[in-house]
Amino acid sequence: MERTTTIRLLLGLALLACGALPHSSMAAPPPALDDTFPADYTASRAAFRQDCAVLLRRADDFCRSYAVRDDKDNDLTIDYAFYGHGGDRLLVVQSGIHGVEGPAGAAVQRMVMRKYLARFLERGVDVLFIHALDPYGFKNNRRTDGFNVNLNRNFDADGRLFQTKNSSYEQLRPVLEPDAPVGDALLGSLKGDVGLLSRYVTAGFNKRDILIGLDMGQYSHPAGLNYGGGGPAQQTEFLKSILSPLVASPAYGKVLFLDLHTGLGDAGVLAIIKGKKPAEPLMTTFATLLAGHEKDGIVIHTSDDFPTSGDVIDYVPTLGSDRGNILALTLEYGTLGTGITAQLGSATRMILENQAHFHGCNSQAICTTVTDNFRDLFNPADPGWRGKVLSEADTVFRLLADSF
Repeated sequence: MERTTTIRLLLGLALLACGALPHSSMAAPPPALDDTFPADYTASRAAFRQDCAVLLRRADDFCRSYAVRDDKDNDLTIDYAFYGHGGDRLLVVQSGIHGVEGPAGAAVQRMVMRKYLARFLERGVDVLFIHALDPYGFKNNRRTDGFNVNLNRNFDADGRLFQTKNSSYEQLRPVLEPDAPVGDALLGSLKGDVGLLSRYVTAGFNKRDILIGLDMGQYSHPAGLNYGGGGPAQQTEFLKSILSPLVASPAYGKVLFLDLHTGLGDAGVLAIIKGKKPAEPLMTTFATLLAGHEKDGIVIHTSDDFPTSGDVIDYVPTLGSDRGNILALTLEYGTLGTGITAQLGSATRMILENQAHFHGCNSQAICTTVTDNFRDLFNPADPGWRGKVLSEADTVFRLLADSF
């Protein structure tokens, strides 16, 4: 059947990639959003700092900033807030490791700070919030940092990450890295579609080969997609420096690290993705806590469903002391979907954005279209989608505030 629908997929995909097919509106009306979803990085940082300062209560609480070095911008910071009230458990909530995904993550953090922080502290849970691990990407609507590094492919857990060879990426490279300005968003999307579908056919209609090539990460081509870097980025070194003493502390019997993302998955569905070697007792407890909430749009996946290397959720548990007390999870709010058309649409938007960044476009209007479509993949303006993000996050953190 897939062979006979290729043309229909291509046409639908082209329209989707060029913004002609809007996101599906969620049926349920969203909650009041007021200023929860930030307009941009500067507004988000200001709101985080303001909320952090207001919530300071004890001597161990703090609001801090880490300056990220950049040759062209001296006003990029990772902001973080710690509320330590002598608890025996630790919750870490991180946003913006993929910069353009920052608005939804920041909105969730703001909701948790305002609504659930006091409850966590009352129950003996200390909390660390990390805002915009990739401030450059957040500010410039990119998924990478200022050196084109995907920070969520940059965490080296075993000393071998940066020697990783991704043969599937090499085979797809002519499709993933067009070496010319973007001449037309529609035709560029169609070309990407044809290239990916051709590879899909030659791989025996096995999409996993494409997923590995496109998403797993590669360490050979600095101007390519999902480049994981040639060594540890300053942001990953920063995260290690602040997390290591906390997660290894014998004071914490349990540590839960939640990394907030958008993009992968069905629109309005929160996919909770566990790492390659999750702490099974904690994972079982977490899964039991969320049992029955599939109806609320919350599902749990293994990392095999979304293969990656250098992922922060695989790295964080290595900072502990082998007590099996650290559970690191990705919370991913889907946008376009998981079908073949949606996945190809996501891929072509990423291809065109990277192409435009390195090679430009034949006109400013074309670059604007490419940027808008890319941003919409990770930060849809649809109020229904945004309402679902907050609603699903509210469910998760309400359950955690009562049971973690």
